[in-house]
Order: sequence, then structure tokens, then C-alpha cells
Amino acid sequence: MASRKLYTFNLKIDKYGPVYNLIRGVWEQRVSRVGFYILLGIIVFSLIGIFYTPYNPSATNFPRDLPPSPQHLLGTDDYGHDIFSQLLVGGFPVIGVGFAVGLIGTLIAILIGVTAGLYAETMIDRVLSAITQIFLIIPGILIIELIGAYLGAVQFKLGYITILFALSLTGWAWGARVLRSLVLSLRRREYILSSDLIGESKLSIIFNQIIPNNLPFIASNFFFTAIYGIAGFTFIYYFGLGSLTQVNWGTMLYWSLGGEAYLRGLWWWYIPPGLMIGLVAFSFALINIGIDRVANPRLRIWDVKKYMKKIEKAKEKEEVLTR
Repeated sequence: MASRKLYTFNLKIDKYGPVYNLIRGVWEQRVSRVGFYILLGIIVFSLIGIFYTPYNPSATNFPRDLPPSPQHLLGTDDYGHDIFSQLLVGGFPVIGVGFAVGLIGTLIAILIGVTAGLYAETMIDRVLSAITQIFLIIPGILIIELIGAYLGAVQFKLGYITILFALSLTGWAWGARVLRSLVLSLRRREYILSSDLIGESKLSIIFNQIIPNNLPFIASNFFFTAIYGIAGFTFIYYFGLGSLTQVNWGTMLYWSLGGEAYLRGLWWWYIPPGLMIGLVAFSFALINIGIDRVANPRLRIWDVKKYMKKIEKAKEKEEVLTR
């Protein structure tokens, strides 16, 4: 009887590895590059807010409801805050929580989805599928809202870490469900059956066969879950479930709602944070489109001129070799 091989991890980022091929394929899509540049610009903008702001974002000693001016680039709000300073400071928590939720939620989806798929039609699969169904049926935002309402009743406001874990624990179910279906399809392939027949361990099959073949979906699920994290984070603060003393784009929207900025025509109070949140989600969506095109060749938009140049270069090399 063949002995089980030790677990090996061969998911390398080299010229011929699956990670490199995915990154290269996504980068070749113009729509993904646009999304990346938008996201990079917002990240740089938010990082500047960590080290520099024109004014103290919590200071309330400025004239109220000032329109944009050279002294206050985005004006002031109803409480005397400089909006541009708050916009600088408020971006990092939103983007940071979004990325963290995407990472943690995707890892949970991989763990549960792959395990359920490998042990299909067993007690493990039935238990994990039942848990997944529960989280799919009950909206994650509703769970967080109920938790926030309860904690609010006992004078406890949700902080960044609490919100991060709450969103991560409610944002994995869809990815796990799809991964289970993909693994069910893959486990019947000949190369998976052959690996199991020669005694390769389950972990080795997961990391060397299953995950590399599902990398496009895993990457797509990461950005999808990150969008969910950003939307959930904003929702929590917009409805006052989080700590309102923290400065972020969600609390800016909350205070603009309380100050009736829309009815009073104070557009510089609510449009900047709303626009930044929309741009982050938009950039993630553009990158996701590029990943979908890599995974599905029918969706790809081919650069004809680029490939014609490659063909011409190949012909020139062939002519040189035949001489």
C-alpha cells in the first residue's frame, strides 16, 4: 500500500505559475488597469491623511457651513469641522476594513467550501452546507444591525475590530457555496483521481491542484467580499451603529444626514465621502471585470494590433533562423 506523501506547497509566483499568469492576464485587461489606478490614487490619498491634514479633523472652531474656498477646500460642516481634513483621515479605516474583510472572508470561504467539496455526501459536508445555508438565508447586514442595536441598548458602540470580524463572519457564505460546487466538479477529474490514487495527501491536492485551478474565482471573491465589507462598514456608521466619535466616511455621511445637508443644499458635506466610497467600490468592480475576462475567454477583449505585432515578430525570427 502506497504511503501518503508529505504535504508540499507549490503555489509559486514564477513565470509559469498560476499566480503569475493570473496577475499578468488581469493586467493585460485595460479595464483592470483603470480600476487599479483609481484604487491606487485613493489609497495614496488616504495614506496622506495618516501623516498630514490641513487642520485637526476633530476641531470645531471654524465658522459653520462655509462653502469650499482656498482656506477650506471642501468647506466646513454644521459643527465647524474642516471637511477636507476629515475626508483625508476617514479613508484609511474604510479601505483597511474592506481589504481585511475581503481577505478573512475569502479564507473562510476556501476553508469551508473546499472541505465540503472534498468530503461531499458525508456528515462533514452536510454540517458545513447547513451552516452555509443559514448564513446565505439570513442577510449579514441584518445580523450586524441587530447586534449593533443590542449593544447600543447597553451603551456599547461597535469599534473597527468588532465590525471587521462581524463583516468577515457574515460575508463568506456565497463564496463557500460556489467553491464547493467547483471542487465537486474538479474532484472527478482524472488528474485529481490520479493524485489521490498514488497516495498524495489531501492538503497537497488542495494547494497543488484545487486552489491553482480556482484562482480566478478566489481572486474575484476577494474583491466581491471587499466591496461587501466597505458597503457594510458604511451602512453601520451611516445608521449610527458604530462609535460616532471616530472619523471616517461613514460617520461623515451620518452627521450630514443628521444635519439635513441635502435639504439645506450643503452638497460639499455629503457628496465628497459618498463619491470616495463609490470610487473605491467602482475600482474593485473594474478589477473584478478583468478577472472574469481571464477566467472566461469569451469575455476577453483582444488587442488585435498587439497580437499582430507579436505575429510579425515571430515571423521575422523564423525568417532569420531559416536563412
